[in-house]
Amino acid sequence: MSSKNTMTRDAMLFLPAKVVEGLLIIACSSLYTRIFLEPAVSAFNLTNTTVQLAYLILAGWMANAATRYVGEQYQADEGRGLFSTVSTIYILLCLLMAAGCAVGAAVTHDPVYLGGALMFCSYTAFQILNAALIQLGRVRASIVLSLTSAVLKLAVAFALVGGRSNFPSPAPAIAANTIADGIAAVGAAFALSLPVIVRLRFFSKELLRKFLHYGLPLMGVSISVALLNQIDKYLVVGFYGDVQYAYYSTNNSIASGLFTMISAGIMRGVYPAVLRGWREGGQAEAKPLLDAGVRLYLLIALPAVAGLWAVSYPMSRFLFKAGYDAGAPVIAYTALAMLFMGLTEYANKAYELEQSTVQVLQNSAAAAVIKVLSSIVLLKAFGFTGGALGSVVAFASYFIITAVRVRKRFLFHVPAIRLIRILASAMLCGAAAFGCTLLPLGNLARLALAVAAGAAVYAAAIILSGEGKAEFQAIMSKIHR
Repeated sequence: MSSKNTMTRDAMLFLPAKVVEGLLIIACSSLYTRIFLEPAVSAFNLTNTTVQLAYLILAGWMANAATRYVGEQYQADEGRGLFSTVSTIYILLCLLMAAGCAVGAAVTHDPVYLGGALMFCSYTAFQILNAALIQLGRVRASIVLSLTSAVLKLAVAFALVGGRSNFPSPAPAIAANTIADGIAAVGAAFALSLPVIVRLRFFSKELLRKFLHYGLPLMGVSISVALLNQIDKYLVVGFYGDVQYAYYSTNNSIASGLFTMISAGIMRGVYPAVLRGWREGGQAEAKPLLDAGVRLYLLIALPAVAGLWAVSYPMSRFLFKAGYDAGAPVIAYTALAMLFMGLTEYANKAYELEQSTVQVLQNSAAAAVIKVLSSIVLLKAFGFTGGALGSVVAFASYFIITAVRVRKRFLFHVPAIRLIRILASAMLCGAAAFGCTLLPLGNLARLALAVAAGAAVYAAAIILSGEGKAEFQAIMSKIHR
């Protein structure tokens, strides 16, 4: 089987699982709005955002470096040096985070800080180990553990509140997320045989130096990307308070959650193949695989954007309790922003493969400045939903800046005719879905019809145009087998 076919197969294996995971995350957000009061939803979302921000700043450099080198290090010594080095750094980072949160809890008398420290430890462990599973080809283990984590975040929170509604504290949600990621991280550790191979004596200074050389510029990137991803949320809560932040962040989580799953599902099939191609044949081998990966991403992401724009209001009204639909436009804006973010990840692959990350830092820092300025202006002009418009401006700018600069090395290419076919099919998908939202029916009926009609129209359009012929044949072949 060719590298391109293998890459597509892996992506198609990941994608359905990641979409299911995304749907579970949406169900979790829906449940939280129904069992917690708005201030509790706001407190949990802000804690979750801060944990992700801390992960990017403190551990992102190490996670990226470990993902980059785990394949070759596993061939060298079955990962003993790499995982022992990563585990040592991880423990130090957790102690640092725990100390900072303990000080915060002591000063503010707010125990949420302590819960945030535990969330950081479990979230960081699973993110790093899950990425290692992907790079080493342990696809099924990654899928099972990711879905387990998503299910537990829903089930544990519901169990802890005991079926109550209007719960005033975010503690059950924080505990559920900590437990879910912790169990998944333990499962990943056993899947990677870490209890057998991780020992302090295998800590490698040479590997640490390699991590630092590759990862330190990425620490700046992590800070910039963290600002790109999260600063709008802090600005919204600062300008408009807890209730409107709850509306904003909950609707934001729909599009960002789905697109994170789409991007991760496709990238986890694409990047290992591109990395292998780079090791075996350099740019000549890697670039066609990258081009195919971007086409596959657009094939899924463009109709997702069109569909979310079409159904944002009935979706918000169905998923969340009354009042949250005030933030429905955030779903549409965030989907468009995430489309550009995904394209930028593919554009950055040239820098990553050549181990030249300084340019990524420069590009992301420029985009972060644009994000802060545009978010402030648009929040003032359009209310709390303006924060998501700031994300569109910032991520579109990030992609344009990166694409212009990375062309000196190499940039992915999708033929214009293919792009036109996908874009036209996606627009037809969105039009069909939007038409269904105008029917004189209830929210659930309109939403179900819109999703079904949009999917059917897109499938027909993409197949009739000839663009999705290969994928359709592969799916039918799989069904027949």
